[in-house]
Amino acid sequence: MYTHQTFLDVRYYETDLMGIVHHSNYIRYFECARNDALVTLGLPIKEVEKRGIMMPVVNVSCAYKAPARQGDRLRLESVVKELPKARLIIDTVIYGPQDQVVCTGSVTLGFIHSNSRKPTRAPEFIVKLFAPFFK
Repeated sequence: MYTHQTFLDVRYYETDLMGIVHHSNYIRYFECARNDALVTLGLPIKEVEKRGIMMPVVNVSCAYKAPARQGDRLRLESVVKELPKARLIIDTVIYGPQDQVVCTGSVTLGFIHSNSRKPTRAPEFIVKLFAPFFK
């Protein structure tokens, strides 16, 4: 299992008139956590794309548990529970102050060839990066 933590501060413009984070921003937070996790693993998206592969989002789920507010420091924990094969699933839990669960969700990424846009299995270079976490 691969796990990674990312920290984000809630900015004013991410909140609504009630002073809480607008629901659409949690999907952006998932993306920030996912990007940071992949970069830390040695898999920046630009590198994947240079190798002729794109990773489109094919599914997102999000469950809101408690409001986050402007100024909160959020801890995002991303987890990959399965070695990527035809897809890469990244589960994320967002924690607010006092480690209260704010939001949980999952993002599923597919793999396609950049030139043809046809689906493919996870490329070997991606599988090799994740493999040590699944022994």
